[in-house]
Amino acid sequence: MNVALKILEKRALGKLRKDKRNTNSDNPYLERVPVIKNGRVVKHKMQERPVPQGLSRNDAKILRRVRRRAYRWDMGFRCCCFGFKFGWSSVIGLLPFIGDFADFLMAFALIKTASGVDGGLPKRLYGMMFTNILIDLAVGFVPFVGDLADMLYRANTRNAWLLDAYLTEKARALREGAVQDPDDGSKVRVPAELQVASEDRDVEQGVEPARRIEPAPSNPALAPPSRTLARGDMPPPAKPTMPGRNQSGQRTDGLQGRQAHDPRDRQTRKG
Repeated sequence: MNVALKILEKRALGKLRKDKRNTNSDNPYLERVPVIKNGRVVKHKMQERPVPQGLSRNDAKILRRVRRRAYRWDMGFRCCCFGFKFGWSSVIGLLPFIGDFADFLMAFALIKTASGVDGGLPKRLYGMMFTNILIDLAVGFVPFVGDLADMLYRANTRNAWLLDAYLTEKARALREGAVQDPDDGSKVRVPAELQVASEDRDVEQGVEPARRIEPAPSNPALAPPSRTLARGDMPPPAKPTMPGRNQSGQRTDGLQGRQAHDPRDRQTRKG
């Protein structure tokens, strides 16, 4: 467990250095995406950053919460005169001493929320987050200049990017089933404490799962509708035959179910 966490920590910090991300000015909660129409980019819009696939619902929920709080506390407002962003953390920090301690408690609560991920945070990563808020507290004690430096340092945003990098590498390890050391290339199996059941995985917001289209059942051949005969096409009704004798002299009974006698039979009997 400790070996896997150390490797994930190393990969997360290496990812931040490789991407050269500006962890105190890049928005951790929203991203700018292009809107394409007729094959061309017509405009850009801001939308919530997606959560890495493979994380548990708990980890995904914590990452969204940390991103959102860091954005509100550090970048929720924009100065109309100078154009830089600031948040509630800078507003509260304007109060002498009391505001700085309140800002520190808010930042520490954010770290406590981040440490609730499955398996906890690596010690080095946790120490780096705590160091960020200590620097922010020390800078805030300087009158005026410290408040301006606090707006630019943005400890909450830095900590949100640290958590993002760690959970991104964790999600990759969960998908691959092993943690690969970036130095020697060795792999360590993901411990049971970090594994996520398939039913507990988070479903990414805003992405609709592909629907399986079932082929339509073939309709059985329908019998052609019977043609209604016109009145002129109907055959004439059969005329009932009278009892008697036919041309060959044989006796015919006529309609079935009725017994009829030919009067010539009586004459024959009398004769």
